[in-house]
Amino acid sequence: MSTPQFCSTAFPLNNGTRIPAVGLGTWQGSGNDNDAEKNQIRDSIIHALHSGYRLIDTAQYYFVEPVVGEAVRNSGIPREDITVITKFWGEWHHDPAAALQKSLDALGLDYIDIFLMHWPCAETPDKSRALRIDESPTFVETWNKMEELVGDRCWSIGVCNFTQKTLDVLLKEAKVVPVVNQVELHALNPNLRLVPYCQEKGIQVMSWSTMGGGAEFTPQASEILRNPIFTRIAQRHQCSTGALALSWAAQRGIIVIPKSSSIKRIEENIRLVALDDSEMQEINDAHRTIGQLRIADHIPGMRREVNGQSTILGWTQQDFGWEDASGNWLC
Repeated sequence: MSTPQFCSTAFPLNNGTRIPAVGLGTWQGSGNDNDAEKNQIRDSIIHALHSGYRLIDTAQYYFVEPVVGEAVRNSGIPREDITVITKFWGEWHHDPAAALQKSLDALGLDYIDIFLMHWPCAETPDKSRALRIDESPTFVETWNKMEELVGDRCWSIGVCNFTQKTLDVLLKEAKVVPVVNQVELHALNPNLRLVPYCQEKGIQVMSWSTMGGGAEFTPQASEILRNPIFTRIAQRHQCSTGALALSWAAQRGIIVIPKSSSIKRIEENIRLVALDDSEMQEINDAHRTIGQLRIADHIPGMRREVNGQSTILGWTQQDFGWEDASGNWLC
C-alpha cells in the first residue's frame, strides 16, 4: 500500500516551461452573482494557493475571472509562481485579441500564462448562431490570430476539446504548437488513443471532469466515485475515490484540475497515490465493463439545434472527431 504524498510534480511544456501536475479548477456551474458565493470561491482559491497549489484554471464562460484575479493578487504568493489559465468562448473566435484584453481586464493581471480556445467551434459575435465546422472563422483561422498574441501579456496558447482529427488539421497550418489540450477525461472516457497522440506531438494533455463531475447531468458519472472497481482500489491505498481518479490520470502524465470549495477536499486533491501497473490497467479498462460516458453529450447548455439536428455547439460527434460514422469512439 502506498502512502499519499504531497504532489510537487510538474510536467514540461513545449515552450521550455513547466506546469504543475495538479491545479485548481474554478467552474462553479453558475454566474455566481451572489456575493457570499464569490467570497467563498475567492477564499477557497487563496486556501488552495496556501496549501501548495500553483495552477489555477478558469474561463470567461465560468464568470469568475474577477474573483480568480482577486484571489491571486491577495494570496501573498508571488505572481510569477502561479500559472493562471483562462479560456475564451465561441463568440470571440473572430477576435481573440479582444478576448485576451477582456480576460486581462477581468482578472486584473498583467499577463496570462496560458490562453486557451475553449472549443474548436465558433459562434457569431452576437451569440445568435452556432457556426458549422466549415464556416469562418474556422479554428485554424482563429489559431492563426492567437499565434500573434504570444508575448508579454500572453505567455503561451493552447486548445480545449480537440481530438486527433482536429489537431491533425490545426498542426498542418500552425506556426506555434499548442502547449496544452484540455479535454474531458475520466475512467469512463479515458482517451487511450488521444493522450499518446498529443504526447507524441509535444502537446500536454489536461483533463476536465477527471472525478466524474457531471452527475447532475447524467447519473452514470457518479460511477467514477462509487463503483466497486474504484472503491476497492481506493480502500487499498487509504484514499478517496476522487484522489484515486486524479492519481490515475496524473500517473499517465496528464494535468488534473479538480474543482472544490471544500477545504478538506482541496487539501486531499493535491495528495496523490502511486498505483501499480495492474491497478492502472484495471482503471484503464473500467469503461469496457461499466460503459463509456461522454459527459459533454449530456450537458443541456451545450445543445444547439441546427437544421433540425441536435448538435453540441453546432457540431456533430463526427465533426469533433469523437466518433466515426458508425458511432465507434475514436479517442
